[in-house]
Amino acid sequence: MSSVAVDSLQLENLLLRDEDIFQTSLNSEDYLESLAPIIRDSIRSNGLNSLIVKLNEIVNDKDEELNVASMESTDEISQCINQIDSIHQESMVLKDEFMKVNQSLNKSTIELINRKNRFIKYKTVCGRINETSIVLTECIQVLELTNKILESIRQSKYFNALKLLDELLNIHIAKVQDFNFAKKIVDSIPHLTKMIKDDCFDNISRWLSLNLEQKLTAVGQAIFNNIHVLQNNWEDIKKNNKTFLPYKLNSPVEQSLRDPGINYNIFTDQSLQIPLNSIYDAILVYQTLHELDTLIDAYHKEWMKKYSRIIYPLAPASVNIKDIDFTNLELAGYLQKISAFFIMDKQLNLITKFQLRTNTQADELWLSYTTKLKPVLLHNLKRNRFNNVDDLKKYKDLIGDFLQVMDNYSYDITELYDVLMIIFKDYFAPLVVQDFRSQFIDSITSDHYMPLAVDSQEDYDSIMKLVWYQKDSAFAPQNVRSMPIQLPFSEDYIHYCFGIRNLINIVIVFISEHYNYEITEINNIIVNDIVELVLSNKKGFGIAYDIEDFVKRNATNKEIVAQTYTNLEYYLFSLYEVGRMINNRLRQYTGVGIHNIDVNDTFTLQAVDTFKDLKKYSEQAIFEMVDSKINELLDMVEYFDYTTTEKNTEANYSVKDFAGFLVNLFTSIFSTLPSTLRTLGLFKTYDFVSEHFLNVLKRAPSYNRTFVENFDLDIRYLEDSMRKLHSPREGNTEALESTFAELRQAIDLLKLENYDEFLNNPGFRMRHFDRIKLEFGQSLIGKMIGGSTNPTDDDTASLKSFETSATASKFTQFAGRFKRMGDNI
Repeated sequence: MSSVAVDSLQLENLLLRDEDIFQTSLNSEDYLESLAPIIRDSIRSNGLNSLIVKLNEIVNDKDEELNVASMESTDEISQCINQIDSIHQESMVLKDEFMKVNQSLNKSTIELINRKNRFIKYKTVCGRINETSIVLTECIQVLELTNKILESIRQSKYFNALKLLDELLNIHIAKVQDFNFAKKIVDSIPHLTKMIKDDCFDNISRWLSLNLEQKLTAVGQAIFNNIHVLQNNWEDIKKNNKTFLPYKLNSPVEQSLRDPGINYNIFTDQSLQIPLNSIYDAILVYQTLHELDTLIDAYHKEWMKKYSRIIYPLAPASVNIKDIDFTNLELAGYLQKISAFFIMDKQLNLITKFQLRTNTQADELWLSYTTKLKPVLLHNLKRNRFNNVDDLKKYKDLIGDFLQVMDNYSYDITELYDVLMIIFKDYFAPLVVQDFRSQFIDSITSDHYMPLAVDSQEDYDSIMKLVWYQKDSAFAPQNVRSMPIQLPFSEDYIHYCFGIRNLINIVIVFISEHYNYEITEINNIIVNDIVELVLSNKKGFGIAYDIEDFVKRNATNKEIVAQTYTNLEYYLFSLYEVGRMINNRLRQYTGVGIHNIDVNDTFTLQAVDTFKDLKKYSEQAIFEMVDSKINELLDMVEYFDYTTTEKNTEANYSVKDFAGFLVNLFTSIFSTLPSTLRTLGLFKTYDFVSEHFLNVLKRAPSYNRTFVENFDLDIRYLEDSMRKLHSPREGNTEALESTFAELRQAIDLLKLENYDEFLNNPGFRMRHFDRIKLEFGQSLIGKMIGGSTNPTDDDTASLKSFETSATASKFTQFAGRFKRMGDNI
């Protein structure tokens, strides 16, 4: 088959397939677009002619079909024409109606256009009105903000005013910046800012005046009340636990155990009602303005102004301390205000987080102030001239409470603590020393100086608890079986023991509060300036001096001298116990004992040596008193007739009186004294008497045997009397009797019938007269009238005139002197 035939066949198939294409109008773009590929394919396959032929055939076929269809549809067309006519008529009617509608529509359109135009105009006006309304609203907001700013300033809400000002400047003012009033507002912003700053600081100044200056008294009272509460709470704790006794208020131990809830805070005290808005407001304002340094400087200046007013009259640099004269009540109020000022300073620093002032500034201001206050307190202390411990304690408590308050808030009180130390050392110590000394002098001058007799068990128990004594004493409780009992010491010793205990208690109570520091120095003052001083022999201060002076003034009163010596025995023993007690009490109440303690941990007072010397002095006074009285009595025992012819049958009455005095002396004075002292007294007395009567023989110009016999009778009477004074429990009497050996041998020598053996036989002399030296014996023998024989009548007659004249005058003198001495005894 040829290629042409093939192409023709293909074209026919294609056209048949796409027969529907020709159903469309020839003007249809879809037709042309559908036909174009057929034509293009025909051209490519060289079948264009066949395509044209075929297209013609198709056209002819379709025409025929159309003719047939047209003929067949004539009736229908007629009907359609009729219908079209009726439609035409109806359309004409509709046209008329449409014309009417169109006219109405045209009229409505014109009206609508007019309305639209009016609407557009109205819309434009409304837009402008809205724009104007918005602008006016912004203007109103600007004005309202301006008014709010001014109102906040009036209400002292400065930070709020500053926030509103910032909002005005950064948000609202830009929207109305073209208006003149806005420009004026913008121009006034620096003024408003300055007004906020100035009013804010003025408000702080007013706040300080109202809540600092005017409330200082109330704040001070509240602070002092709180320190008393803290003190009472701490005392309660110490009562329940003695371990805490050495620790004072504000010590680390006390602070660690303190309930934080009872610490006082000025700004949480509802009774004060101190608002803090002004302070916070000012800080926020100046921080926001980045001018906090300016506020700090201004605040510091204002604070110093308040400080100068509050510390008046100490403020002027040229103030004369002598012109500042506080009563105790005025000083109390003044110190309360000062404490309130400085404590408020630190508490303000804390709540403001140290943005205005630091605690370093507060501490430096405080140290500067203490240099002004210290001289005033010392001047006031000196001016008061305290005469009793109670008044001084009130003044000490006033200063001490103030220092505890300041110490509680971490202020350095070192400078002012010196005032407390001065009070203690220079005022309290002399006062208690003089009080003790005064009471002691009253005691020793009013004491009867007799061993104390106790009748009741209750009194005995009270005394034993009070006095110091050796536990093995005869009057110790374990050795007492019944009442009454006689104690060796007098009431004076009991008063002394009570006074010492009371003195230590007074001292402990005085330092129990406020004395937190320099404990070692305080202990030294207690020991050296109080206890040691009051026990010393320093004139006007120490009782040792007063005891010695009292003994001197009563040196002739045997009861006082003897009982004082006995009391001194117990005084001396008590000093060891007092030293131990002081050391223990100081350890208990201060935590520090006395450093110079011995190996037995027992503190020994220096007064021990003083009282040992005083005891020796008292012992010497006893012997001097005894010697003095014996000497006075012996002066009355005089011998006038050394050649008497009358032989006595008993001792001379003056010798008997003298012997009676010795018995009375040793049974009264030495009865309560230690046996060693009594023995020593006997030795001294024996020796003194022996020496006196030996001197009678030495001073006698001459004597006869009758005188020697009478003299021997007197001496034997003395020897017997004195021998009775020596108690067997005091040991062998031979030593005492040996004091009369020389006198006895002298008398025995003179009584010999023949002196040749004494003069010529050394062996005999050594056996019987070993105490008599040959020269002394020769002197005695040489005075014997008549040698180995009785005196002659001439010798007797020669001495009669002497006896008669001398005896009468001497007897009268002796009687008067002895009477006076008897009265003194």
